Amino acid sequence: MDWLKIGAIFVMMALSIVFWSVYEQQGNTMALWADVHTDRMIFGWEMPASWYQSFNPLMIFMLVPLLNIFWGRQDRRGQEPSSIAKIGTGCILLAAAFLVLIPPARQLAVNPKASLWWLAACAFVLTLGEIFFSPIGLSLVTKIAPARIVSMMMGVWFLSSFFGNYLSGYLGTFWEKMPKENFFLLMFALPFAVGLAFFALLKPLEKAIGHGKRTPADV
Repeated sequence: MDWLKIGAIFVMMALSIVFWSVYEQQGNTMALWADVHTDRMIFGWEMPASWYQSFNPLMIFMLVPLLNIFWGRQDRRGQEPSSIAKIGTGCILLAAAFLVLIPPARQLAVNPKASLWWLAACAFVLTLGEIFFSPIGLSLVTKIAPARIVSMMMGVWFLSSFFGNYLSGYLGTFWEKMPKENFFLLMFALPFAVGLAFFALLKPLEKAIGHGKRTPADV
């Protein structure tokens, strides 16, 4: 049993809780932003606020093939980052998505309805972050977990989503207590700090997992 790899999975799971707590604002505070503070008029037709929830899956469909091509080219050049580096990058991208909304949030007193393009740009960057984070994390756990407990380790990984959703609800309570600009700044700071933590732990985690390669001892 490779306890270093198991420990690495628990560390990544704990850090991932913050990622999911901010990511899941899509169905929480971001839905409120889309409903109350977004001008959804398109050529005289008002897009229903609920349609915002389709932005993310649509962008996943569009971006995954492009990122696969991009990573494939990096791999052929020997420049593809490690899985943990990609996960850290996903956290940074998620943070950047909320920076996008700070300019329109500052203008709410003058213009309470921000352009739909701000929301679309936020969803675009957020989706990039998700693609760097979620499938890479799932793949990494299946690769590095000892074969006899892969299923259990996958359950451990999904605990981050469970606790993240719970924390997401708590973070949502600040929506009405803080200026929107400060709320988005908080949503930036949390995943950004976690992204920095992944990069700070990059070498120890890569050493612990063997760069994601399964060893004979794990079988």
